[in-house]
Amino acid sequence: MDSVKNVIASDVPTTSSSACPHTNEIGAGVKEVVKKRGWKKAIMSHVRRLSLELLNIFVNHDWLFWLIGAVNKRIDLIESVFLVYPATEKYALAYAYPSRIKKNRWKPWPSGILKQNGQIGIMFAIAATNGQFTDPENVENIRQVAERMEKVRQLLGAKRKTFAGILPGVLYYKRIIHEASEADLTAVAVSKAIDSVKTKESLLCDTPIIVLGGKGFIGRRVVKLLGKDQVFSIDSSDGQSCKDWPNHLRGQRAIVVNITLNNALKDYIDVIWPGTVVINEVYPEPTPEILERLRTKNCDCYHVVGVDASAFPPFPAAYEGAIPCCAAWPSPQMKVVVRKLN
Repeated sequence: MDSVKNVIASDVPTTSSSACPHTNEIGAGVKEVVKKRGWKKAIMSHVRRLSLELLNIFVNHDWLFWLIGAVNKRIDLIESVFLVYPATEKYALAYAYPSRIKKNRWKPWPSGILKQNGQIGIMFAIAATNGQFTDPENVENIRQVAERMEKVRQLLGAKRKTFAGILPGVLYYKRIIHEASEADLTAVAVSKAIDSVKTKESLLCDTPIIVLGGKGFIGRRVVKLLGKDQVFSIDSSDGQSCKDWPNHLRGQRAIVVNITLNNALKDYIDVIWPGTVVINEVYPEPTPEILERLRTKNCDCYHVVGVDASAFPPFPAAYEGAIPCCAAWPSPQMKVVVRKLN
């Protein structure tokens, strides 16, 4: 709401009460516009939630999935099923009512369609969050979610199933799944993004690359793709910190790639030297505060938006014009979208 007020205020001339006798009228007008925008936002929120409720009631049936799958065998249109979940409970409330969140915490329901390079993916959602995935008491719930998604994949005749966020790593380490194609594809996308940024910034092929989270589930795949020469991994889970930063490179043009937590850049920003190029793959993108600190260091910052594709309903603003890498599927025409933030 503060951002709405700021936008409106910027369109209204600021004058003192002594200079303009109608100041109170203007203030009342501003409040009325804010109120109207608030109502519009609330209405759109209900429309979105009601649409997903209706979708769940009328579409979430195995017999219908089987029928769609029978058609798909002839036309070969559905490439993938993708499971998404909210980063936080607050975000979940933007898409579902509280009663639905509790009911569908571990029950995938249809939530959208993805379109990439002439093929489509069917998106499903659950209401569980990161903290619940790492809770040992929920192992059986997680297993049932994975089994349900495999059944849905078979019914729809999709070639693959993928999972968002930390779910692929959780499922893999718990031996519930034995491969994670989304991790491999994300690593390829990050590698393509690095090549794209090198071109935009006129960087040499052997420019040093510092990978934050290089020992992680996706990070080690990225490091492997990049090769060992001039690639340095920094991973807090391996006991590393700022003292392990490759300071012998200081003064050289370098790239820092963040594929760990969204607050990692804040932890390491003091040791990033001026002129370094930062690439962020983590959602959400760096905060305005971090971007400003990077700007004052003359450090350009790029965000890996995702793979060039469309979604309905669309993903949040950070993915505008793309879908998350973990939601995409391999294709010769696959394009990675990278956006400069500062």
